[in-house]
Amino acid sequence: MAREEEDAGSLDMLLDTLCNTFGGIILIALLLALSVNEKSQELYDKTVKTDDNRSDLIEQRNQLRNSLLDLEDEQAEDIADVEDEMDDARKEIADLKDDVDALKENGAAAEDLATRSKTRLEKLVTDELTLENDRLTSEEQITRLETILSFQQLSQELKKKPYRKVSLPQAKGTQKEQLPVVVAHGRLYPMLKLNLGRIFKNEDGLDWGTLPDGRLEVGVDPARGIDPNNADQLEAFLNSVRDAARTVKKAFYLNLFVHSESDSFALFNKIRDEAALRDVSYNWMPVSELPLRLKLSESLVNIIQN
Repeated sequence: MAREEEDAGSLDMLLDTLCNTFGGIILIALLLALSVNEKSQELYDKTVKTDDNRSDLIEQRNQLRNSLLDLEDEQAEDIADVEDEMDDARKEIADLKDDVDALKENGAAAEDLATRSKTRLEKLVTDELTLENDRLTSEEQITRLETILSFQQLSQELKKKPYRKVSLPQAKGTQKEQLPVVVAHGRLYPMLKLNLGRIFKNEDGLDWGTLPDGRLEVGVDPARGIDPNNADQLEAFLNSVRDAARTVKKAFYLNLFVHSESDSFALFNKIRDEAALRDVSYNWMPVSELPLRLKLSESLVNIIQN
């Protein structure tokens, strides 16, 4: 009897174990079912989202493919244009090379031509300057001759004057230094001042300049200079020339540059008469243009420049 009780207890234990095991299996199955359901929902959501993203990616890929096709077309056109430009450049380079070769072949001839052209140009410039100087000289000579003719009668009358006759320095040699004087606008413009034992350049009414060929250019101010109608001014000037040998240790004669106007000619006659009365030698030369352009002796140039 005791054995039967032990067998019954073992069976109960076995049944309890089986029931517990089966219950556990059912619980696990329920948990797995719930977990699979949640995973399935998440997987579905991800799948739907992935499909949307895939559609966007497909659309973007199509857009990129279209853009790439457009770029390829544009690049093909650009390449064609560049190739055309390169062909033109090759032709231009070939032409330039031919020109360079031709210039190299004709280099000696071109250099010789350039040298001859430069020499010819220099000669033309020199000839032009010579012709201009000749023209000015001719005009001055014509004016001088016309003035000489107009003064012939006055010269004859001067010879009849009772005072001593003075020879012109241009007619015979003289040891005296010239004192240039411009006679214009009814006034005297001596280029030198003889004052207080000194000789210096006169800037009263004179505008001094130097030309490229070394000649002096002298302009005059009509409002200044020595007024010949002022007896004191005229006498002071002529006396300074007469007494220069004593005061400045150098003798001078008047070299009058008479402008071709009636007032200047009348003034020249007055100066000539007054100079002759004071035993002052004189020379005169008609001029047609002002400012005066002249070349002085080296001693006078040194005085003027200093």
